[in-house]
Amino acid sequence: MTDKKGSNKRKKDITLGRVKELREIKNLTQLEFAESIDVSSNTISRIEREEMSLSSDLALKIADTYGISLDWLFYRGNEQLSPKFRANLEEAFKCIQESTSIPIRLKINKKTPSD
Repeated sequence: MTDKKGSNKRKKDITLGRVKELREIKNLTQLEFAESIDVSSNTISRIEREEMSLSSDLALKIADTYGISLDWLFYRGNEQLSPKFRANLEEAFKCIQESTSIPIRLKINKKTPSD
């Protein structure tokens, strides 16, 4: 039987793990990552050390800044790119292809680096 407190701790760990994973995927220091989302590096450090929870406002800012889905950030899916970012990327490639005579194929790997 899983107790409620243990279950909540596991969910918190998972969410915090994605923040560090994203920062590492982008090859950023805590300071660089923090500056990109307009928070202090201490905030990122505290989140990664599990001393602070990820607020919904901060999660949205991270998702918007890096074009990732909230589902990926909160381990509710494996698709890292947000639907909006994916649509914009596909539209950009379509425009490029229409303006050139060179066929461009867009292949987006659906696997995340942790798979």
